[in-house]
Amino acid sequence: MTFKPSSIFLTVVSAAIIIFAIVVVDISRGPSEKAFSKIITVGPVWPTNTWSCTSDADFIVHGVLRGLEGAQLSIAVSNFGSQSLYTFEEGKMESFSVGSPAGNVMSITRTGTVTGWITLQTTSDAIARCTS
Repeated sequence: MTFKPSSIFLTVVSAAIIIFAIVVVDISRGPSEKAFSKIITVGPVWPTNTWSCTSDADFIVHGVLRGLEGAQLSIAVSNFGSQSLYTFEEGKMESFSVGSPAGNVMSITRTGTVTGWITLQTTSDAIARCTS
């Protein structure tokens, strides 16, 4: 007589192995990092051509922008360089997310008419700002 495991038995064993692996990985990672809980949002009007964002902790900048009449956007991070100009599809919302290590300045420069929101996200105890 041979033992033939049922599909339910195999599913239960597989699930137990996966749960065990998740617990081991979670324990081995140690304490969690600080949550990204500080948020600064600016917009929708750009009083100048460039927004500059910085933080004394690692940060992410999310943007949801709309360009008109051939508008373009350039993103530069100090110590890392810049990306060439991105052209907007006229009247359509475009989104992006760019991260940076602490202490760098991220410059988001527009050419033409651009409107929308930029949000900087970093840790709750960080000193952060976005200025135009």
